[in-house]
Amino acid sequence: MSQPKSRTLWLIRHAKAVDRVLAQQDFDRVLALRGRTDVDDLLARVNRHDHRAPRWLWSSPSARTEQTAAALARRWQSAVFEEPSLYLADAHTILDCLKGTPSSEDIVGLVAHNPGISDLVHLLVRTDEHKELPEAMATLGIAQLTFTGNWSDLVPNICRLTSYLSPKRTRFNAN
Repeated sequence: MSQPKSRTLWLIRHAKAVDRVLAQQDFDRVLALRGRTDVDDLLARVNRHDHRAPRWLWSSPSARTEQTAAALARRWQSAVFEEPSLYLADAHTILDCLKGTPSSEDIVGLVAHNPGISDLVHLLVRTDEHKELPEAMATLGIAQLTFTGNWSDLVPNICRLTSYLSPKRTRFNAN
């Protein structure tokens, strides 16, 4: 029998989007200039630390999450997989998506929306590590989590928080 694998999960809230204008659908909101700039700046900070990037990147199909995922994928050389159920999804819907990740993938990212993405981070992180996280992730907030097992084994309180990043905050653990 093989040993359980160590997995890394990057949970990402999309970058700053333009404000909604009259007659515009929320789904169609694109990234604001600040959002595009934040992605580049944050990735430069991540690259200064030895983090292995995800090669598999789930994304909600909305314009702002697609653009965030595309920018990350270019830098990380990741494949992006759009999942319609991730648009404005709650934590349990996002968790169901993650459980469908191929077992061959050890490092996975997911770009989605609040409040679902923040709720999922708090659901997965061990209870004693909640104080390290804001209640609601900032735009382009990134929580990097680790756990041992299969993607189908993701359950509440199983993950360790290894870093939390946002355009205004960077926190890396020594591990």
